[in-house]
Amino acid sequence: MQLPRQRMISWPLACGVTLGVAALAASSVVAVVALGGCVIAALIGPASALQALTIATLITYANPAIVKLGPFAGALLRLVMVAAILRVLPMLRGRDLRLVWPVWLLGAVSAATSYFSSRAFEISIMKVITFTLAATAVLVAFERVRGERLLKLQTWFLTVGITVIALSALTLVKPGIALGGDNGLQGLLGQPQALGIFMAPFAAWCLTGVLLMRRKASPLEVWVGLGTLALVLLTRARTGAFAIACAVGVVMLGRMLSRRRAQQAALARPVLLVTLACLVLGGAGLATGAVSKFLTGFAYKGSLGEQHSLGGAFYESRGGGIVQEWHHFLDSPMIGNGFGVYPDGRFPAGVVRFAGIPLSAPVEKGFLPTAILEEGGLLGAGCLVLLIGWLSRSAWRALDLRWRALFVACLAMNVGECVFLAPGGIGILDWLLVGLAIAAHRTPMQPERVARAAVPAKRPGAAPVGAVGWPHPAS
Repeated sequence: MQLPRQRMISWPLACGVTLGVAALAASSVVAVVALGGCVIAALIGPASALQALTIATLITYANPAIVKLGPFAGALLRLVMVAAILRVLPMLRGRDLRLVWPVWLLGAVSAATSYFSSRAFEISIMKVITFTLAATAVLVAFERVRGERLLKLQTWFLTVGITVIALSALTLVKPGIALGGDNGLQGLLGQPQALGIFMAPFAAWCLTGVLLMRRKASPLEVWVGLGTLALVLLTRARTGAFAIACAVGVVMLGRMLSRRRAQQAALARPVLLVTLACLVLGGAGLATGAVSKFLTGFAYKGSLGEQHSLGGAFYESRGGGIVQEWHHFLDSPMIGNGFGVYPDGRFPAGVVRFAGIPLSAPVEKGFLPTAILEEGGLLGAGCLVLLIGWLSRSAWRALDLRWRALFVACLAMNVGECVFLAPGGIGILDWLLVGLAIAAHRTPMQPERVARAAVPAKRPGAAPVGAVGWPHPAS
């Protein structure tokens, strides 16, 4: 049986994305038309709904100096999500409940605890409904895509991600457009932190393929991995760098403990490559001092290092919020203070309403563990741990370690940007990549599927599989 070949990138699609960005930069009308097209595409089918959500979110949260948005961009993004939910949820089947029930449990518990504790109950309920329906729609949509169509969808996501990263690198020719807060690279997205966490899963995917997979990595995979890692450092997004390191480290540890090692490289390769990289960087640092200076600036985010210690810089950026969230949790340890809201019920960024119905109320919470403790208490935190564990169980069924790394990176980015609980905004990109990683074990390119396809049908009197004369599936 001839199996379809996994492609990392589709060059016609990459050219299409590039032309699309150029058109978006030319006129705000193009953005409105594109978002309207995404609404229609979301109604076509599950795969097109996933693609429409991706494109609409990237357009809405694009760098305003590059992409010209119309006044209704935010509302159109909501319409794309509503269209995707209306298209996908009727496709829900009984077997899907085995995957989505922890999402529903977290939603139900969050709604119940918010009823008793939230000072902005209508906002909490709006966010609970958005989280539950959006996450369910993404997971069910991926369940409906199978076989070669799923392989093509994987290539589509990788191509779009890599193209956005490459175009973001090209913006460096105009620093006034490329650089955002803290002089970090923001590229095509609206802020450096957003670009950093967007690139982290793709960097983890490529670097894991280079370091941990048995087959030889393609030159494109090597250059994309190294280039994306360098760009993450240029964003000054420490969250993105942590997510990459965490993803590769967790997958490497899992590979050491696993008995199933099909298509996995011996540990000598990553150890050798990492050692060589450290020696090169160390030598360059001793010779010029540039490496040490750059890493210091990255750790302190530039100006913070001039006034604070490393601990002070952490408190200034994330630590202060973590401490406040912990104290709010201690005030209501069992049920928290309300899902998706601040304990005092106020929203500094304001609340967007339509006909009196709340549509958006942004909050900024950077550390997922303390955020869920503050919002849902021990009950909400327990449900979230169950959800993550259940999704991890599905993600770990993929023997291709790159998808495991992408999944871990999507979770690890929430140590600095709590987007997992907010799929109504840019957090939907996190859920789309999580769903992609969870579905990876169903592709025809998975090692165990390749092995089964390669084994001929058993004939009477034939030698057992793995005996002399027949290759063992894991060989």
